[in-house]
Amino acid sequence: MLAAANACQGDVIDEHLAVIAMVGRQAAGSAEAREACDALAEQDAAVLPRLLAAMQTSNPVAANWYRTAYEALVAREIGNPQPTFPVTELRAVLLDSKNSGRVRRLVLALCEQLEPGFTATFIPARLDDPEFRADAVDAALATAQTALENGDSETARGLLRQAFEHARTSDQVVRAAGKLTVLGEPADVVTHLGLVIDWWLIGPFDAPQFSGFKQVFPPEQGVDLQAEYAGQNGRTLRWTRHRTDDPLGLVNLVQALAPATEAVGYAYAELEAPRDMAAQLRCGADDNCAVWLNGQQVFAREQWLNGVRFDRFSAPVQLQKGKNLLLVKIGQGPQHKNPDVANDWSLYVRFCDEAGTGVGLRSLLPPISKEQR
Repeated sequence: MLAAANACQGDVIDEHLAVIAMVGRQAAGSAEAREACDALAEQDAAVLPRLLAAMQTSNPVAANWYRTAYEALVAREIGNPQPTFPVTELRAVLLDSKNSGRVRRLVLALCEQLEPGFTATFIPARLDDPEFRADAVDAALATAQTALENGDSETARGLLRQAFEHARTSDQVVRAAGKLTVLGEPADVVTHLGLVIDWWLIGPFDAPQFSGFKQVFPPEQGVDLQAEYAGQNGRTLRWTRHRTDDPLGLVNLVQALAPATEAVGYAYAELEAPRDMAAQLRCGADDNCAVWLNGQQVFAREQWLNGVRFDRFSAPVQLQKGKNLLLVKIGQGPQHKNPDVANDWSLYVRFCDEAGTGVGLRSLLPPISKEQR
């Protein structure tokens, strides 16, 4: 009889979940979803893992209804004199990296409610967890700082090395590297993030108004590092060697080439890959850029007066073992309507895996000579 009752109860919950799953945009099915949501919120806390599983739907409206039911049920159960939660099942949801980050963070918040201090013990061990990696790196950095303040440089050094090796965001990588450098420890940000910092540059080519993105200039037809071209304002353009020393590989074309408006410049690099591999191109430019890899355009985005941001854009690419030829076109629009706003002209490029780790490329460009500096 008990098994039959549980099966019946399971059928009722499945029906409520199915009603919410049918909800659509513009309030379609919302009245029925509200009734199902209210019914689910009155269930035993044992249904929470099922609500969390349903919450991972691709239907955002349904996901919000499931979350509403989840939060109402949790609040009601927390208010009971002796709350009972399926802790083992909830922790299994939390530990499974295949679950969505939103769901896992909901569970983490509940675990913290049930066991104050749980987060402080859970997070430091999640350095390899895609969802909680950044939290774990922050924790390592904070603990390292405390160790430094207490004069324990060896403990700090170990924590900072952990933080650097596991960090995937630019700010955390730079923070960890800076602290390691102070302690006399090497930290190769360029390799870790896959930054491209060695270039040949040429420009500015004349590109009136917003025409530069669509215009085709000679470097797009073939890179000839010995060639000379007619440039903006009567300039004769030649390729110039450049290696940026910016911590995140920013190439400032205003400094490296010339201040310019309504112009186009090009950056060319040769990179060696250790093997054939899939990777991510991540880039950003002021004002915009197009990218060719081994003669094939792999990215282009026409946006104007938008500023440059690290990792603003990404595109999947295929690198070939050995030499890879990289050409980037950087457009520059008219002067900003506010004359006090500087007309920056700049570029970020890197190659990494999906998590943001550099893929081991090496520049094949020769060192910069004294004459090229």
